[in-house]
Amino acid sequence: MAAPEAKHETVLQAGSARARAAKIYAEALLATAAKQNAVEQVGDELDSFVTGVLDKSPEVGTFLSNPAVGKKVKTAVLEAALPGRASELLRGLFATLARNGRLDLVRGIAAEYRKRLDERAGRVRVKVTAAADLSDAQRGALTATLSDMLKKQPVLDVRIDPDLLGGLVVQVGDRVIDTSVRTRLQTLRNLLLDKGSSYGQ
Repeated sequence: MAAPEAKHETVLQAGSARARAAKIYAEALLATAAKQNAVEQVGDELDSFVTGVLDKSPEVGTFLSNPAVGKKVKTAVLEAALPGRASELLRGLFATLARNGRLDLVRGIAAEYRKRLDERAGRVRVKVTAAADLSDAQRGALTATLSDMLKKQPVLDVRIDPDLLGGLVVQVGDRVIDTSVRTRLQTLRNLLLDKGSSYGQ
């Protein structure tokens, strides 16, 4: 029984170590970018790499994380994946990660970097799931409401899920506000089932 528990702890420790390493790289990159007045540019480049390469082609992330693949091969693949206009800072980051065998941290570094950029600018990322795309008026009203609630400038990331039927699911960090019709229907169904079971008794 002790062996599985020890393995679980090792996995948690590894995840924590990866998070700490990503944070260190992100802070160093931000400090360097700030000296060159390029903090937003580098952030946009990192985001574009994650969404345009890692999200669209998960096999690239798997390849870069594979310890069996040599550093030179990974570096060559990265150079091919990066656009010609990629900044020297971004290329330097990837070269450093390749040398240290830490290319698996790219996604975590991008998230940490964006988090710190938002903190500097007083912004907060808000995930919004809606049954249909929001109009400009709806986005404006939601942004104004969230700004009053959060006392920060919300940046909306709107995703469409027709299964919601209507309403919204708004997530800010770990906090979730669910006003979707689907959730209300599920709540009603659960209430009816509970009532039905109590009647049966």
